[in-house]
Amino acid sequence: MEQPSGFPGSLRLWPRWRDRLGKGWQVLRSPWGIALPLGLWALGGLWMALIPQAPPPDDPAYWMWWAQARWRFGPLFDPLSRWGLWTLSQTPGWRLLGAWLGLGLVVRAAEAGAARRWRAALGWGILLGALVLAGLERYLPPPQGVRLAWGEGRSVGDLWLVLDESGLSLWRQGDPLARSGFRPGWPLRLGPYIAVAGRSGQVLELQGEGPSGPLHWRSALDAAPVPALLLHPSPEGEAFAAVAEAGWIVRLIYPDRLTIFAEGTGAVVAAQTLPSMADGQEVTLSLPEGYALRLIARPVYRVLLMSPPTFAARVLAWAGVPLGLAGLLFEAARRARR
Repeated sequence: MEQPSGFPGSLRLWPRWRDRLGKGWQVLRSPWGIALPLGLWALGGLWMALIPQAPPPDDPAYWMWWAQARWRFGPLFDPLSRWGLWTLSQTPGWRLLGAWLGLGLVVRAAEAGAARRWRAALGWGILLGALVLAGLERYLPPPQGVRLAWGEGRSVGDLWLVLDESGLSLWRQGDPLARSGFRPGWPLRLGPYIAVAGRSGQVLELQGEGPSGPLHWRSALDAAPVPALLLHPSPEGEAFAAVAEAGWIVRLIYPDRLTIFAEGTGAVVAAQTLPSMADGQEVTLSLPEGYALRLIARPVYRVLLMSPPTFAARVLAWAGVPLGLAGLLFEAARRARR
């Protein structure tokens, strides 16, 4: 095969390999060689962005995810599970699709380099690098997601993560490990992690007063009484609380249906439709026998904790896509002006 004029020395073997690839090369070089796997890859990425993927079975959040997904999808849950759509990035089909797309990008980059179209070759190469980084992420420590309302703390491995007015703080066995100001959507360094927080809904905080003073609430029979309780909804969208001083059970069906029952008899003490509430807004309800309830809207944030290598790989992979596409569009525009 005749070598093009000015063919770069690093690509002199490309014509020989191109002949050996034969029809496979023709398929990879065709529009379908890139368009089809790229379209399927985009659809898979959209699915994983919109539908929360299953955490590892040893993750404490796994069973909560399982209950929410089964309640949300009902009879579709089992078929989707058999097809691997809850762990799409771990399926053999997804990896084969990534290999197909990677080969297509290699062919495009080599062809552009052989023709001395350096901007196009760079664009295809950057896209290939983004794909490789996305694939390498599965070998790095996985991100950990935690949902927190203001004033709440949850465990992350052997650490304790708290969100309050001063920001995010990380604790180990009661000792502060790291603290950082809080800004939704912006990465921040928090001890051994890079943290990114985004808004994830709203919960109501329950407080109350009785004839003898503040009320104390229990989220379960074996839970310690507390003066304020965050009413996190179950997968079915319900939240319950009990107050021993009054002998009542409070039931909230999110977002606005509040019912109070007498413990034991089940008689309805009060039923209320709550108004739409902004973050920090309060609603006070007057109840029989001199009791009053106060409900305060608290924002909830999903905090994603990543190791620095995982964060770097994710950022570079996402940044590589627009950079690579920009290089290809610039080259296409330059050629169209000729």
